[in-house]
Amino acid sequence: MCTRRIRHRRRRPCVNQLFMLIVASVCIFNTSFLSILANGLEDDDFLAEILAEEARQEEEHARMEAEAREFEAMKARQPSGGTGTGAGAGAGGKPKMGGGKMNSKMGGGGGMPKGAGNTNFQKMEDELKKQEAANASKKAAQEEEEASQAAEKIRLKREAAFEAELKKMNEEQQKKAKKQKAIDAKVVQRILKASKAGKHYAVLGIRNFEVQLGPFYVFNFSLGPFVLFRVKTKEIKRVYRNLARTVHPDKNKDGRAEEAFHALETSAAVLTDEKKRGDYDKKIISARRRRNKYALESVLGASERVWSQTLSTVRVTKKVLGPFSTPILVVGALIV
Repeated sequence: MCTRRIRHRRRRPCVNQLFMLIVASVCIFNTSFLSILANGLEDDDFLAEILAEEARQEEEHARMEAEAREFEAMKARQPSGGTGTGAGAGAGGKPKMGGGKMNSKMGGGGGMPKGAGNTNFQKMEDELKKQEAANASKKAAQEEEEASQAAEKIRLKREAAFEAELKKMNEEQQKKAKKQKAIDAKVVQRILKASKAGKHYAVLGIRNFEVQLGPFYVFNFSLGPFVLFRVKTKEIKRVYRNLARTVHPDKNKDGRAEEAFHALETSAAVLTDEKKRGDYDKKIISARRRRNKYALESVLGASERVWSQTLSTVRVTKKVLGPFSTPILVVGALIV
């Protein structure tokens, strides 16, 4: 019996070793499987990066083609025989896109550095925009000058016609006509002054007390904006009709009545159109906010300067007067 028990006790370590061997095998298998899976994921990430890079290159290629087409269209809009665009134009007016390598870049062959074609094209595009802006400004100034000259001719013609009418009147009628013309001139001057400043409400003689409150944000909800004291379109049309009768060139004897009538029509067209009026009101509100902000900053700056100057004066007074500074400052404050 004793021998059997000893043999049975000696067999147990073998079973334990076998169990540990199985556990170790399972762990090794799991580790190998996880490493293979991680390698597979890394391969997938690498493949995704390659695909993303190819997509980015295709997008860059499409964008460069679109920019080239836009450049050709801009060049076609330029007047024939015009000057080139500085560094981007040669003797024949054709742009030199980085030594002629832009086409090879777009075709995929390219020896041009990455981004060089974009830089050259951006420079030429900026120069073209500057040239177009200068031409537009010059054209606008020329048109304004022509309009001013035409208005001056009309004024002189109307003044001559009025003087001719005065000669046909007696003295009392002349006084009455001149008095009415002075009244008409005041209305015309007010309209032209407001029109030149771009104040459409002032052109019609309307006081704009419109106030916009908001929008107010509460958590994820927005309230407003709320508009108060808004002048109705019906009221604007009524004021325009009454003022148009006064400023109409057939009734108003001032030399610039026709110019004022056109300005009145322009302002009425802006204020009676909801979209144009909304854009104009937004512009007024933003300008008013900028003005109020500047005024507030100016007041705060002046207050800060006055306060600092007062403090420095008090310090100097204390140093000069010594122990008598406090009573003297108190008495001075009471007197003031």
